[in-house]
Amino acid sequence: MPSELRELIKQERNLRRTLDSVRQFASSESNNYELISVRLELLEATFEQFKKVRTEIELQTDHLSASTDEFSEQTALDQAREDENVGILVEFEEDYCVVKSELRRQLSAIRASTNAAPAPSAAELSGPPSTLARVKLPEINLPFFSGKTKEWVTFRDSFKSLIHSSNQLSNTDKFCYLRSAVTGEALQAIASVDITAANYDIAWSTLEKRYENRKLLVKSYLDSLFSIELMRKESYDSLNKLLSEFERNLQMLQKVGENPGQWSTLLVHMLCSRLDQSTLRQWETHHSSKEVPLYDDLMYFLRNHCSMLESIAHRRPERPESSENRSRFGVSNPAVPSQLVIV
Repeated sequence: MPSELRELIKQERNLRRTLDSVRQFASSESNNYELISVRLELLEATFEQFKKVRTEIELQTDHLSASTDEFSEQTALDQAREDENVGILVEFEEDYCVVKSELRRQLSAIRASTNAAPAPSAAELSGPPSTLARVKLPEINLPFFSGKTKEWVTFRDSFKSLIHSSNQLSNTDKFCYLRSAVTGEALQAIASVDITAANYDIAWSTLEKRYENRKLLVKSYLDSLFSIELMRKESYDSLNKLLSEFERNLQMLQKVGENPGQWSTLLVHMLCSRLDQSTLRQWETHHSSKEVPLYDDLMYFLRNHCSMLESIAHRRPERPESSENRSRFGVSNPAVPSQLVIV
């Protein structure tokens, strides 16, 4: 069996485990609205991924069966394999529908009870944080992480701040948030880890070990810095985009332990080489000294110049003078005097 097909079958097995985990959760009759919502999102993502993986498996197996010589044998094999593929997909889809309907039923029940229930008392609100969290978790908008190196630092910092360091969430809740926030390669890295309180630290540690690679992080931000597009002409939009991308990549480099503050001369050269001729000319006129300019001074000038361009771009254009006004206040095409005879 080829390694690619073996990997696809492994992915399919992990997706089945995820479905089983969500099914077990649905059978527990949780009253945690946010947690049920997260499981529902995880179920949707699992079903979409399963369909893709199943399609890839079918393509791989079709390719393998093409080497069979006997036509009748090939036809029978293809039919049997097609029946098997259809059966697998139908079975998974039926399980998905059953679990989804159960989760949606639980959400509807919680909505109904919440609307009918009286507001919590002061004593209830002052109770232990964990008790309150189990009643209703706050809605949290998390960034998604697909496994791309450049996405890791932003995702890591946001997830740690909102979820990982929270004292109001259990490890099971944190794991569910984590599974709902990762996709693609990152999801595959932890797909085989069952969602339990004890396994949350294992899953988070797995992601850290895989993506907390300072060398690759620095390289990715430097690559982005050097690949910033040049300005073609002087405009607010192009200059603002240039400055924003430049500063964002420098901030990310600083987050991973670099010190861009020591790169002033290099940064000035890189930034000036991306300016259009008009903006560069104005900067050279502004900085008439023979000393090497500082990056901070260049940024200060460009930010002011960007503000000026924005102000000009938002000015309303002057209305052209009407022909009536021209005839009233000025002379255009004066008439030929009557006494002048042109032969």
